[in-house]
Amino acid sequence: MKCFFLLALLGFLIAAPPSFGQHSRTARKYLKQGTDLFSKGDVAGAINEYNRALALDSKMPDAYLNRGKARQAFGDLDGAIEDYETAIELLPALANNNQEMSQAYLNRGYRRSNQLDVDGALSDYDRAIRLNPNDAEAYFKRGRTYLIDGDIQFAIADFNKSISLDDRNPLVYAERGFARQFQGLNNEAQQDFERGLQLNNNLRLMLDLHLLDLQMQIREMKRRQMAAHRNIARFTWYNLPDA
Repeated sequence: MKCFFLLALLGFLIAAPPSFGQHSRTARKYLKQGTDLFSKGDVAGAINEYNRALALDSKMPDAYLNRGKARQAFGDLDGAIEDYETAIELLPALANNNQEMSQAYLNRGYRRSNQLDVDGALSDYDRAIRLNPNDAEAYFKRGRTYLIDGDIQFAIADFNKSISLDDRNPLVYAERGFARQFQGLNNEAQQDFERGLQLNNNLRLMLDLHLLDLQMQIREMKRRQMAAHRNIARFTWYNLPDA
């Protein structure tokens, strides 16, 4: 009877599925293969290996982090940010001054800003700044979004912060000058435009085109805001109670 029990136990151990430790080791192997492929420029292959790793172990922060990097390189910003956020949930220390994560939010914020999704853009820029609080580009782009939305004071505050971190970007001076014009500060605005031209080797055409694009976005944003206000007023009028 004792011999039968030992044989049965041995058979169970042989037939048992791989342990979690074995799964973890295999997941690590896939993770390394993905890293090797990514370093060779095979982004799609790397993503596939990271998927295999996470299928075996869904609690690997470095696998989410690396897949996020690969997705970002592949142009899938939403997927990259989803992976970064999961990685941070599993290991918060990954968020400390992580420039790749910050850049993903910056890129998506810029895309959203160009689509005049102001709330989405500002949310992404806020996140980028929390990840990398000394990034001049993040303050510049958030300032531009505030300017498009009509928040001149917030825009200028961000432009000032951007310049304090990097005073060699001509576009920041051009946009701050544009914002100062809204405030009626024409002398200060002119100084900003001149400084922008000096930094851009007097290539006025580039700055003019940049400001023209900004003006078009501001006009379109105002048109949408006015349309929204008209719709709200119309809805309120239609729903007034009878006297």
